[in-house]
Amino acid sequence: MRPAFSSTKSAAAFALLLLILLLLPAMAGRSRLPSRAVSYSSVSPIMGSFPYLHRQIFEETGRVDIAFIGSSRIYYDIATPLMEKALSEKLGRKAEVITLGWFWPGFDPLYFITQDLLQHRQVDMIVFDDEGVGGKPHRLAPCWFRYGDNAKDLAGIPLQFQAAYYFGAVIGMPRNLLGRLRPNFSDLTPAGAATTERLWRAPNPMTARGSLASKLGFNHPNPQHPGFVDYAPANGVRPEAVCVFSPATRAKFQFTGPATTSLELDFVRKFAALAQAHQTRLVCLHMPETGEMRVPVIKEREFWPDALQAEVAMVGIPPATLFAGLSDEEVRKLFVNPLHLNQNGAEYFTSLIAPSLIQLYDAQVKH
Repeated sequence: MRPAFSSTKSAAAFALLLLILLLLPAMAGRSRLPSRAVSYSSVSPIMGSFPYLHRQIFEETGRVDIAFIGSSRIYYDIATPLMEKALSEKLGRKAEVITLGWFWPGFDPLYFITQDLLQHRQVDMIVFDDEGVGGKPHRLAPCWFRYGDNAKDLAGIPLQFQAAYYFGAVIGMPRNLLGRLRPNFSDLTPAGAATTERLWRAPNPMTARGSLASKLGFNHPNPQHPGFVDYAPANGVRPEAVCVFSPATRAKFQFTGPATTSLELDFVRKFAALAQAHQTRLVCLHMPETGEMRVPVIKEREFWPDALQAEVAMVGIPPATLFAGLSDEEVRKLFVNPLHLNQNGAEYFTSLIAPSLIQLYDAQVKH
């Protein structure tokens, strides 16, 4: 077998090149990186509504009344235009309600993306959900973690995770260096719209306040989606069925675990501290799923005010109440898959939770 290198000199040259590549994030610092806006705008819409994130974080400047921020369950499950309409009617002015959504859960993107948003805009209330999936960095970390910007945010986390984020920054360096030479905004409108329509049968999130209004039918257990049918439940469930955690509603909640990992806790607590520093109210919203459709209580892994060590409102609807009077097949008409609502479900769910969220928003702005 031929040796990997023809000489000691060529092996040394390769080792030097590898060392330079590994040191690039630290060597580049902040001054040699493109703006963070370029990092967002160049991410494919297949990964989430990053073109919309780019616009809302770096181009828009006004105050945000309510921001829904999180991974795919936030992205799919909230009919943001409907929520914005309800809040506008309550306020007697045009409200600003947005969804910043992406794929694959994790508390680390929740923190880093919220940090970017709050550095550029005032937000009165953020609604999020349980983003816990395990103790490892998010798979899209190279898109939004940059060592020159975010090294300070790694303080206090275990060394192996600091190393994982650093190597994520190494992977992201080619994109960042190329973005300094030639910014990429190609997916902001036509390509993003075509991708969203093709994959999720949904309008461009840029036109839906960042939400993914999917017109896909339920796909489980069949591999192909059946045809979508417009469906609005007429089961008489009222917004009064929504529960905001309090001593009076304690029996409607059940905390089941498993416990949030130390890495997740670190980032979700940073997220809570960030919101507190900007006087932004936090609301943790329980998202429905088909596996719980007959469960009479709201099951959460954690009591989030304790986990976050901060004031957090917890909101949800007991699934058995939400789907009361509906057959299993009728419930599935509201879902894309067991964990994500389609447009039918998002409109139904949002219409019920909107009044409670507006009350929480109202209490925030009065303070």
